[in-house]
Amino acid sequence: MVTPNIIVSIAGLPKSGKTHLSFSFEPPIKVFSFDTGADWIREKRFPDKDITIKNIQLPVVDDERMIWADPVWSEFYTEYKEDVLSGTYKTVTIDTGTTMEQMLRQAIFEWLKQLAESNDKNKQKLAVQEYSFRNLRMKAIYDLPKDAGVNLVVTHYLGERWVRRAGADRAEPTGELVLQGWNQTEGFADVNLRMESKMKGNTVVKYTTVESTRFDQTCVGQTYENTDYDELIAVLMGD
Repeated sequence: MVTPNIIVSIAGLPKSGKTHLSFSFEPPIKVFSFDTGADWIREKRFPDKDITIKNIQLPVVDDERMIWADPVWSEFYTEYKEDVLSGTYKTVTIDTGTTMEQMLRQAIFEWLKQLAESNDKNKQKLAVQEYSFRNLRMKAIYDLPKDAGVNLVVTHYLGERWVRRAGADRAEPTGELVLQGWNQTEGFADVNLRMESKMKGNTVVKYTTVESTRFDQTCVGQTYENTDYDELIAVLMGD
């Protein structure tokens, strides 16, 4: 059986094993790292594996008038598209998609703010209809590797869901942890995983739960200990 390329979303709290799992995928791997730690994991856990890391350093923003996201996004997306389409890599990882999506939203706001200022208008935030700009660019992030035959792994942080209930003045925390980032991620990913790290005896164990998948539905809800790409493919494809 020929293993198809897959689009995978991995969500979890910090230090839950998301990056480590993504590094177990098919090499060569290209990693776009927006957060620290990828180099250490490669050197300590995967020293002999063909993994190329592109660290994307976000600037220190201490003034809301700063234009910073536009150039960083443009550099990232240009290299991402070239790498996906080049045929050089079997897997491309974005670590984390949470930070990437936040940067994209800021970049779009900067573009529209500059346009508004050129027309002597003041823009304070994105309007609801303007999120379509974000959605189109995020869709391209997921569509490019799918069409090019490349695995894509996007990691995400989890955060608490806040809901504004009827009659309330403000939103309140619900206690439910949800993916932080693009809210259409689940629909575009072939496999959605959630990870957590727990002590089992004297050992830290990484637990991975399959939340949804386009493949074997019998594995939905199943949790695996210290899993990797090979095991995931076996259970997802019913091998």
